[in-house]
Amino acid sequence: MGNREKNDKKISIKINGEKTKFDEDLLVYDWKLGESETAAGEEAKDDGFDWILPDEEAEPPQEYKKINYVTGSKKKKKKSFTNPFQDSVNLIMSLVGAIVVGAVLGFGTLKVITTTDGPAAPAATLQDDSTAGKTDGQQAVSAIELKDFSTSILQGGVFSTEESMNAMKDSLAAKGFPGASVEKDGQFFLLLGVSGDLETAKTLGAKIKEQGVDVYAKDFVIGSKGINASKEEKSFLEKGNALYSKIAQASSSGMVGGTPDDATMKTIQSGVKELEGIEVDQESIASMKKSLVDAGNLTASMKSPEDAQKVQGELLSYLQLYGGL
Repeated sequence: MGNREKNDKKISIKINGEKTKFDEDLLVYDWKLGESETAAGEEAKDDGFDWILPDEEAEPPQEYKKINYVTGSKKKKKKSFTNPFQDSVNLIMSLVGAIVVGAVLGFGTLKVITTTDGPAAPAATLQDDSTAGKTDGQQAVSAIELKDFSTSILQGGVFSTEESMNAMKDSLAAKGFPGASVEKDGQFFLLLGVSGDLETAKTLGAKIKEQGVDVYAKDFVIGSKGINASKEEKSFLEKGNALYSKIAQASSSGMVGGTPDDATMKTIQSGVKELEGIEVDQESIASMKKSLVDAGNLTASMKSPEDAQKVQGELLSYLQLYGGL
């Protein structure tokens, strides 16, 4: 380096005719030295800024402290308890809910249908309420309401069971006293005679008591009821109940030695003929028709208390069938 300083050459440059002198050193690089010379040159140009690297890693500020993050894949998922019967419980609850809803809808539908069928006719009348078509050649039937049916009777007893009532009925029939049974208000009534009015019934009851049979004369009412019947059957029941009262009065009088007047006999005969022309299909109503027609014909030929007794038997049969409708 000392030789280089001694042999330094000066370079002068003229600018506008004036000679300008530069004292800068001409740097000659030895390329063989390469990196060392370059590094030396950089050190020569150092402007005094010192790079200080800490020996240890500096502690970050408080607000930037490292946080140990755990990636989502490494997180342990919390296992939830699964009820193995949950699906079965849900299925059962769904079925129960469906059944309840179906029942409510069915009940509501039934109530609507029942309500829209229409109210029953008053007890004092017989009238159509609903109609049905003819089937198997039979007449169309309608829902009708039978009004209260009243008559005077000779009561042979009241029983809580049908068995005990039948036992008494058979015992009296063996003695020549035909009877009929009618259920009313949960009790079974044994009837031994009928009459058109209470006074005649009492007279007839006194005669039967003389033969050792205890009876009680009273007015008896079979309450109103609804049945299905055709128009012809409805007509028969209306006319038949009216004729029943006339035949009952005539036969009870004949039991105590009386004789029906001609006007009553003509009314009975006319009524019987009218009933014979009415067509009925139901077996129970057909049996009632036969009993009433037979009672009317027997009344027309009635000559003795024994004949009247036969009429009474047919009337009791009619009354029993009517109570069973």
